[in-house]
Amino acid sequence: MRFNLGFLRRRSTEVSLSTRPQPEEAQKWTESFTILIASRYGSSLYRAFLLREFSNENLDFWLAVEDYKNSKPQKMAAKAQQICTDFVAFQASKEINLDTETRLITMANAQSKNLDQHAFDRAQRRIQHMMERDSYLRFLQSRLFLELVQTENYPTSTGYLSES
Repeated sequence: MRFNLGFLRRRSTEVSLSTRPQPEEAQKWTESFTILIASRYGSSLYRAFLLREFSNENLDFWLAVEDYKNSKPQKMAAKAQQICTDFVAFQASKEINLDTETRLITMANAQSKNLDQHAFDRAQRRIQHMMERDSYLRFLQSRLFLELVQTENYPTSTGYLSES
């Protein structure tokens, strides 16, 4: 499947320039997974890359946990249950790859009467580590990313220098 930066392009150059990240910003994503995910553009492109590879469940879990951590205490129980149902439970619809011990600890934490923002920390760290070792590195080697960091492909005021 061919996948390029065409979806970032708009007909109006003015909109294009504000839509596509600068090559320098994209280059910063190589410094760490955290920098990539903190970027609105970076996280969107990484998600698109993972969707193409049919492996977006890890990122979806990671983002769901981030949302959970920033939830109001009265919403944590419902969100914890949803995360477990969607990602952590055996045979979940978007089951993530966790070792049995981490899965059981995470399930117990999520069902605790004293839920806090750290209920999913262990599982989230494992999933982040997996992404950093695997899909993040593949993303940085992908044509999608490499085209983005090439300055000769960056749009100018008269349009794109290089169409792909």
